[in-house]
Amino acid sequence: MLRILEKIAICALVVSWMLAGSAKAQLTTPDVSNLIVPGGPVAAVVDSRLARATGEVQIVVRLADVPLVVANGNNAKKVGGKLSSAQQRDYLRQLGQKHDALITQIRALGGRELGRVRKAANAVMVVIQASQIHAVAALPNVLTIRPVVNYKLDLSETVPYIGAAAVQAAGAGIDGTGVRVAVLDSGIDYTHANFGGPGTAPAYEAAYGTSTSDSRNTTRDGLFPTAKVVEGFDFVGEVWPDGPLAPDPDPIDCGPSTIPAPCVGGHGSHVADIIAGHSLDGTHKGVAPGASLLALKVCSSVSNPCSGVALLEAMDFALDPNGDGDISDAVDVINLSLGNPYGQREDDLSEACANAVRMGVIVVASAGNNSDHPYILGSPSSTPEVISVAETTVPSDRLFLIVTGVTAPVGGVH
Repeated sequence: MLRILEKIAICALVVSWMLAGSAKAQLTTPDVSNLIVPGGPVAAVVDSRLARATGEVQIVVRLADVPLVVANGNNAKKVGGKLSSAQQRDYLRQLGQKHDALITQIRALGGRELGRVRKAANAVMVVIQASQIHAVAALPNVLTIRPVVNYKLDLSETVPYIGAAAVQAAGAGIDGTGVRVAVLDSGIDYTHANFGGPGTAPAYEAAYGTSTSDSRNTTRDGLFPTAKVVEGFDFVGEVWPDGPLAPDPDPIDCGPSTIPAPCVGGHGSHVADIIAGHSLDGTHKGVAPGASLLALKVCSSVSNPCSGVALLEAMDFALDPNGDGDISDAVDVINLSLGNPYGQREDDLSEACANAVRMGVIVVASAGNNSDHPYILGSPSSTPEVISVAETTVPSDRLFLIVTGVTAPVGGVH
């Protein structure tokens, strides 16, 4: 992957030199008349999955203007972007004005806003009656309309069998130090000892509280961020999907061993530990124990789903963690141990991931937990630009043959 990114960077530099040289020779505008569709703009494409929708539906309305990450140019993370900080903020302002205008029109049709993104993707997410979808499609600057897709968590397992320990032992500095990884998942228990926290029940209770309704899990309380989990945000809250999305600034994971039902969290902490955990005694190390983590909570604390709205918002956050409108501080890696079976490229999260990769961010996603059925590979891991990670077996696995329908004991079969 690094070689691919280096090739992209070299190509970008070569093209920039070529353009710089040609600009001195002539300043002409290329003829693009053959790319213009006769009769005006193309009508918005409405996803076929919405054809039979009834009642209220959640949709992603993608606008025609490219998001900031595309406007700023390919491999901008390595070679620098086309836009200055001021130009990036101005571009976001222009997109925001178009969002405001579109949301006003959608509200007039009876819709309400769920969220909006401008950096990894350029879209607004809304709830509206299915009967009004084609009216939304007819609004100016609308490019596509797709249903909001929720995803499910995929289980990750172990580290030694991929050779990470051998890489770490090869020399100092090969441990992820200086790398920032955004973990889009169920949150991270930043009080855990493997993330440099106290690792005690009182510390976790101070950060999360004693139930999903405890207000302590909605505020940072001076306990977050930490030296290891350096930033984050909760885009879902503690009740979704049994209630509305309720974002808050505290991305702490709901630990089912500590918090009573309906808490079913822990997946995000497990994934983060595989990525960058480090026990105090040094006996346990993640793949990149020196890396820093960003906890972006996009998955439910009370069930398995991950919100499609939250995922798009988290992708924007990962490209601009300090929220200043300049994406030069984008993370190095985005991890999504989640997916949706039978993945399609025509997927808003997949497009956001592809855009992030073009900028120079490495995006890794789970291939899924659905065995080896044809075409089962999930979104967004089916996106060509994304590194798709599949499951495997480990040496500790055992095969047990169970024999039935015999009357006498069978020796030597287990």
